[in-house]
Amino acid sequence: MKILLKNGKLVDFKNNCFVVRDVLIDGEYIERIDRNIHSLQTYKVIDAKDFYVSPGFIDAHVHLREPGGEDKETIYTGTKACAKGGFTHVFSMPNTQPGPDSKENIEKLLETIKKKAVIEVTPVASATKGIDGNELVDVKELSLMKIAGFSDDGYPVENLEFVYKVLLNSLKTRKPLITHSEDRSQFNTGAVNRGICSEYFGVDGIPNSAEYNMIDRDLKILEETGGHLHICHVSAKESIDLIRNAKLKGLNVTCEVTPHHLSLTEKIVIEKGTAGKVNPPLRTEEDRLRLIQGIKDGTVDMIATDHAPHDLDSKNKSIEHASYGFSGAETAFSVAYTYLVRERAINLIELFRLMSYNPSKVFGLKREGEIIEGYYANLTLVDLTNEFRVDAENFISKGKNTPYQGAVLKGKVEMTIYKGKIVYGEGER
Repeated sequence: MKILLKNGKLVDFKNNCFVVRDVLIDGEYIERIDRNIHSLQTYKVIDAKDFYVSPGFIDAHVHLREPGGEDKETIYTGTKACAKGGFTHVFSMPNTQPGPDSKENIEKLLETIKKKAVIEVTPVASATKGIDGNELVDVKELSLMKIAGFSDDGYPVENLEFVYKVLLNSLKTRKPLITHSEDRSQFNTGAVNRGICSEYFGVDGIPNSAEYNMIDRDLKILEETGGHLHICHVSAKESIDLIRNAKLKGLNVTCEVTPHHLSLTEKIVIEKGTAGKVNPPLRTEEDRLRLIQGIKDGTVDMIATDHAPHDLDSKNKSIEHASYGFSGAETAFSVAYTYLVRERAINLIELFRLMSYNPSKVFGLKREGEIIEGYYANLTLVDLTNEFRVDAENFISKGKNTPYQGAVLKGKVEMTIYKGKIVYGEGER
């Protein structure tokens, strides 16, 4: 059955505007876009006149935990949660057991994804075996598979030779080095931002220099080798300056920022404890504002959630021993809309661009990231008037942990369509 979306406000990135159009979906693809498409009795009609329509959101950084961490999340619950957040394509990070560090393990993972995922999932392969930093994976062999790139997820790739080899490989394969930038010699236990937060808890904090020192190192290698370096969850103001300067030099460096680093500071950790513990840590207001400036001037390429679900027991510990991270997929758009668009930092078109068009272009995804005839029918419908209070008990994700608990957010995903199938929401008229 064909789906006919009527009167939605479609984002047009080329002309930087919204246009009211009908969209006819046939199977996995967009068949036709026009002002008034006549409805047949065989069509499933969705009245979208109250909604803004974006290409399906693309998240370059999620943790689905499976295999090995199914107590925290599964591929099914994680992708259902992402669908609720408006995402139609996500990249799964490699901190699983076993990890995606061999052809055999990736083949098994892809088969599980095919069976269980409700949206598109592209794995990020480990850069080193077991993400332990000791042995480089076979980057040439794994680059032939369906992967987004190479990363050791929550660990930096410290071995300089490995960084060189992955970047050189990316010149031919378009499989970038995806880095967690952290110079661990800069701190001991870490846990929170070094400053008022670390002083409050009486622990050793993670300084900005831990991030920007490693970024500086990797950018120097990138300048020597070429290739593509993608920097995860940038949090420090100095990092933005380094990345901006590298782009001005013509280096192929891209980066992402999370909704939580754009909206919260270390003060929320003092207020809410381990619910706000994340790595890299929430930092100062000056850092937050510099990240927003990085979005405005084009230094920041995309928003990615770093969705990191945990069981409550692992969060209900001391600040030093609690797990890093929280569930972010289901609130990502609403947080970004509330704290960026409504605060007039950016407009809605720019937000949609950061969450769909840009990640599609950066990672070379085909038939995604725009609403065009012949592209996949991956669409996200949002209601900007819908205001709600965050309650983690209503999360689809198994991780019921969030620093936004009780916050009132504006703007909500009402429906997500993935390859012509409604994977979240009703909305049928």
